[in-house]
Amino acid sequence: MGKYIEHNGVIISQIADDKFLVKIEQQSACASCHAAKLCTAAESKEKLIEALSTDTTLRTGDNVVVYGRTSLGYKALTLSVVIPLVISLLTLLIVSHCTHNEAVGGIAALAVLIPYYIVLACFRKRMQQVFLFYIHKRQ
Repeated sequence: MGKYIEHNGVIISQIADDKFLVKIEQQSACASCHAAKLCTAAESKEKLIEALSTDTTLRTGDNVVVYGRTSLGYKALTLSVVIPLVISLLTLLIVSHCTHNEAVGGIAALAVLIPYYIVLACFRKRMQQVFLFYIHKRQ
């Protein structure tokens, strides 16, 4: 497995001297299939990403490669899936055991995620400093 995750993209606009808004097309595994246009399972999504570059020759419309460390993907997965799953399961087990009511446990397991995601939203600026993406011209 590589050290970086890369996606091809196009610069949409320049936000600051070293920051650009880049559009990438994220494709499912079957989107590259020759029958993908006929198949309803194939999907691709366009995403906008803020990326950094010190290259002063980059302009709007340039084809670029957006890259970030693989470890960022693992951090994002942990914050968005693993931790909420563990919190939900622990809440479900504890509340169901204490109340002897699975419905209450299920509601509590879902409700406990609300404050978790609010806390994540409060730390959004700090996470933007950690989850950095960079770009360079596609060759």
